[in-house]
Order: sequence, then structure tokens, then C-alpha cells
Amino acid sequence: MPVLGKSDMEMLYNLDKKLDVLAQLLQTQGDTIQQLTPPEGSLDQVLVKTEEKSDDEEVKSSLDDLTTQVRKLAKTQFKANTLQESQQTQQQDTFKQLQDTISEREQQLMAQNEQLIVDARLELLKNLLPVMDSLDAAFDIGKRQVLNLPMTLKVKKPIIAWLDGVRLARIRLLDVLETNGITPIPTVGESFNPHQHIAVATDASGRKPDNVIVSEDRRGYTTETKVIREAEVVVAKSIKN
Repeated sequence: MPVLGKSDMEMLYNLDKKLDVLAQLLQTQGDTIQQLTPPEGSLDQVLVKTEEKSDDEEVKSSLDDLTTQVRKLAKTQFKANTLQESQQTQQQDTFKQLQDTISEREQQLMAQNEQLIVDARLELLKNLLPVMDSLDAAFDIGKRQVLNLPMTLKVKKPIIAWLDGVRLARIRLLDVLETNGITPIPTVGESFNPHQHIAVATDASGRKPDNVIVSEDRRGYTTETKVIREAEVVVAKSIKN
């Protein structure tokens, strides 16, 4: 049989005194105590409620801890999302800049290619100018012969037919040049323009005012923006000047 210590004896003594007081109260206030006595099983319910209350407090404490952790996690996630959005925005900006650079470079290459094509076409057309010069010279020489040299009609007919062929060839070649934007530079009767004309001689006869082109030695050609070849001309110039 276990031995009770001093503290256990004091606890039993105090409990015994409390039971005596309770018994006296029950005897003197029977009816009141009866009304105040909790129904059967109420003590268990109170204990259960007390336990439930204790459990609720533990649950509440756990919920508070969980709420704190969730808030911390939410802050961390928010920072992560903000950083990710910033990185995505930076990547999008970088990608857009790269696209713009590529697009600009493509446009530059296209412009360069177009200019190369234009330059190549222009060089090809410039090679036709000596052919045009030969046709011009042949036509002028043939025309002077027909007009100035004494010859029978029988002799003139084949020369005139040949000149007509030369004239048609000149017209066709000139159409090719004009189709590609190359046109002859106006000369005779025009004022001398050092950007378009080269003076190879002067005329002091007084037939034309000073600085006016009297004749053309070689035809010049130009585009809307560039002189292909200057015209070689004779310019009127008085002796005193």
C-alpha cells in the first residue's frame, strides 16, 4: 500500500474541509441547491466544454501561427512575382529592341540592295551612250552628205533608206534610256549651266547672246537627281568679254 506524503495529507485535509462546507450548504439550502444543481451529466459536459475550449485555444493558436506563416509566404511570393514580372518586362523590352534592330537592319539592307540594283542598271545604260553617240554621228554625216554632196536620185535613195534605219535605231535606243529615267540634256538655245554643260569652244560671231549655247558637240544625259554625262557645247561669248 502506497505511503502518503505530507503534501498529499494536506491536500486531503483541505478537500475534506471543503466537502464539509458543501454538505452544510446542501442541508441549509436544500431547495435552492436543488434548483442550482446541474442536470445529470452536466459535469461531464462542462469538462468536455472545458476540454473543447482548451482545444479551441490550441486550434486558434495554431491558426494564428499558420496565418503568420501564410502572410510571410504571401510576402515572399509577392516579391518573387514582382521580380518575375520585372524580368519578363525587361525581356520583352529587350526582345522588342532586338526586333526593331533586325527590322531596321533589314530595311537598310533592302535599301542598299535597291541602290545596288539602280547603280548596276545605270552602269549598264551608261554603256549604251557610246552606241547612241555613234548613231548620232552616223546620222549627222549621212544627212550632210545627202544635202550637200552632188549625187543622183538613184544614189541618194539607198543612203536615205540607210539614214532612216539609223534614225529608227536612235529612236528605239532613246526610248530605252528614257524608260529608265535617262533623258538628253537640252543644249542649243539654252543658257550655259556649268553643272550640266562643258564648254569646248566659244562663238564670238554675235549670232547668240553671251552665255547662250550655239551648238552641241556631244549630247549629255541626266536623270531626275544625277547628271550621267555633261553635254559638250559651244557657247556664245563676245570678243570684249
